[in-house]
Amino acid sequence: MRFLSPVLPALAGLMMLSACIDADVTMDFSDGETMQGGVETSFARELFDMMGKSPADACPGGEANLTKKDFTCRTHGETTIAKLLEQGAPQIGQNDFDPAAAARFERVDDNHIRITFDFSELSKNGKKPDPEDLGGMEDMIRAALAGHSFSFHIRAYKITSTTGTLSEDGTEASLVIPVATFLDPEPDLGPAFVTEVQLKQQCTLWIFCD
Repeated sequence: MRFLSPVLPALAGLMMLSACIDADVTMDFSDGETMQGGVETSFARELFDMMGKSPADACPGGEANLTKKDFTCRTHGETTIAKLLEQGAPQIGQNDFDPAAAARFERVDDNHIRITFDFSELSKNGKKPDPEDLGGMEDMIRAALAGHSFSFHIRAYKITSTTGTLSEDGTEASLVIPVATFLDPEPDLGPAFVTEVQLKQQCTLWIFCD
């Protein structure tokens, strides 16, 4: 597509930084015994074609789906709560974008754990686009990236506190970071995403449960 040619250097820099246009990261503790983690990344077919890779090469170890409109890669990892607290999270993304590497897990008590995403770790990865490389097209690129984001979701039997957004039923905490933020020389990704979860129902005298 000819109209994309003037912004190829900027797009290349962005790809090196984020490796995708949209990413949906999920850590699910709903069964109270395991952490089921997943990352779904997607971007327009035009950007996929620029990469010059096959779907399998662009999504190593994951489930790839290529259509006329876009490319999607889904990766997954799981572990027990005990191993998670002892060894950390398994890889749930790809080598160039594995958000689990930026997560810390702490036991609060037998039925509660705290998950902290330190976004400063994510912002350290990748080469930031040089303003000169954008060729005066920064506003156009930011407009093209509008509506695209990195979304983080933590699900559990119950979310007891979060610095993110809590769902109406109290079982999911989420946070959204616009992809355009990564174009900034020093991306401001805000404070850490901290969420405390209750793993299972707990009752007092077998009557009062929460």
